[in-house]
Parts: sequence; C-alpha cells; structure tokens
Amino acid sequence: MSREMLYISDALVRELVSPQDVLAAVEEDFRRQADPESTVLGVPLAYATDDRRLGFRWRLKTAILRTIPVAGVRVTGYRIDSSGSGSGGEPESTRLIVLSDPRTTSPVAIVDEHWTFGLRTSAAVIVAAKHLARPDSRKVGIIGVGNVGTTSLILLNELFDIDEVRVTSRNRENREAFAARMGSELGLNVRACESYEEVCRDADILICGTPAKAPFVRFDWLKEGVFIGAMGHDELDHDIYARCDRFFVDYNPAVEHHPTHIQKAVDSGVMPPDAITGQIWQMITGRIPGRRDARERILVSTVGLTSQDISVAWQLYQRARELGRGIPLPL
Repeated sequence: MSREMLYISDALVRELVSPQDVLAAVEEDFRRQADPESTVLGVPLAYATDDRRLGFRWRLKTAILRTIPVAGVRVTGYRIDSSGSGSGGEPESTRLIVLSDPRTTSPVAIVDEHWTFGLRTSAAVIVAAKHLARPDSRKVGIIGVGNVGTTSLILLNELFDIDEVRVTSRNRENREAFAARMGSELGLNVRACESYEEVCRDADILICGTPAKAPFVRFDWLKEGVFIGAMGHDELDHDIYARCDRFFVDYNPAVEHHPTHIQKAVDSGVMPPDAITGQIWQMITGRIPGRRDARERILVSTVGLTSQDISVAWQLYQRARELGRGIPLPL
C-alpha cells in the first residue's frame, strides 16, 4: 500500500489560517492543560545546536497531544551572530513542523511555520490579555516591530477597540515603516515613538517582544490597570516581576526551570520565588482568579509552548485535507 504525507507551504498556510483560528487553537491548548495527562512536552523545552563559526543554529522542540492524538517536532534553523543572538524570522530561515501519528509512528505532514510561529507566539499573550486586560483598554504600546510586534497588533485588533498604538524599536526606519504599514493595513492610529518611556506611559496594554539582553522597561512607567505581555529575553526591570499585582506564566513546573530572565530576578533577591501567581491555563479555567479590580497591574511572561505550535499545525493539516490542498509527498 502506498503511503504519503502532505506538505503545506507558507503561501498555503497564509491562505488557510486566520488570526481567530490561531487564537482559538491556543486557547483550546491552554484549556487542555487542565488535564495533566493530555500533553507531553519535550524536556528540556528546547534543544539547540550552535555553530558560531558558521553563524548557524539548529533548534528543536517537541510535543505529543494525546487527546487528538498527534505528535510533532518543530525544527528551526537560522543565522546567529558571534554572541549567539538571532531571531530566526528571516524568510530564508528553516521553519518547519513535522506531524506524525503516534499510533502508527508514520509522518503525516510537513507544515511551514514562517507565518504561524509569530501568530502563535503572540497568541499566548493575547489570549491572556483577553481574560486579564481591562475590557475598555484603548491604548496599546508595542516595543519591537518584527514578527511578534506585527502579529501581536493583528491579534489585539481582533479583540479590542483600539484608539491609539505607540510603537518603538532600536531602528528608526523600522519603527516608522511599521507604523505606516500597520496603520494602513488595520486602519489604526499607529505612531512611531523615540523612547521606550513614551510607549509605556498611558498604555492600557503593553507588548514587549525583543531579543534584549538587558532590562529597559521601568515600573514607574506603568500606569495602574495596565496589562503587560513580555515575550522577549530580558526586557523588564526585575522588580516589575515582584511589584505587579498579578504575574502569570505559560510554563512553570518548578522554580529551577524558570526562564533565565525570571531566574535572574529570583537569584538577585528582587523577586521572591513565590511571586508568580500561576499559569495562564489555571486562570483561563478558573482555578486561579484573574483580574480582581481595574487598578491591578498584571504581567504575563511567556516562553512559548510547542503544544500550541502543534495545535495550530494540526488544524492547518486538517483543513488542507478537507479542501484537497497541499502537495502529497510519497513515503
């Protein structure tokens, strides 16, 4: 019997998936986490192989979703600089998800994720904002105007009535181009700003998605009632983790497994180990209260769960099959 798997290209992914699809898949995955037996995440969460001489990194992440069931591996390959920094967002980089049927162990699909990785990364924070930001949030601040900044604004625009967006980045041309492009595409008032402080002050929702290795956001810039979504490496002054009224993460099996930037705050004594309120899934499913009043400053910090990448890729695979789309590859 002949066997085959389906290849779903970047162009087809962009045609088949909508922002609402990704939001729904990510929220469903958070709810799935209420059952500890439903998902198996690779440990460690990511495995990387660097070659700084060639300026290249392989990064692998895996997950098994038992309730579907589907198994997936996320494979990325991208340029890094001499310090080991790199974003992997370039169009020519390797970004693929390979799906397998865990019952037969056979591969079923290869899905390009150049578009969905940014959507999924942002969706984890934006789903949290749906439940934790004030419903009347109108002013958005975005630091970082790459893939994550773009997809965050697209997803926020699906959920909130936005009056003003302030954005900034290290590169003036990039932030001005972002403001012009996203303002035109979404019909929003998007303004490029010179400073981080200008973006932070008065923001009802603040999104940070940069490769920064040193904090630059200060607590005294954050107004009462703000929702902060941190997706970067080390963007927030470490006292923010302790001083915000509520602090949620997407993954927190134990203190010793905190992401590096949070662990720095713990090790320095600025943040007590019990400062984390809980995980996003616990708030979404009602295990832990979310926002308790309009004045609370609420922080969400995410590392990204491979189960959500696999969830999105599985939906795309199912849709492509239903529509008879994609390229069959013989096995």
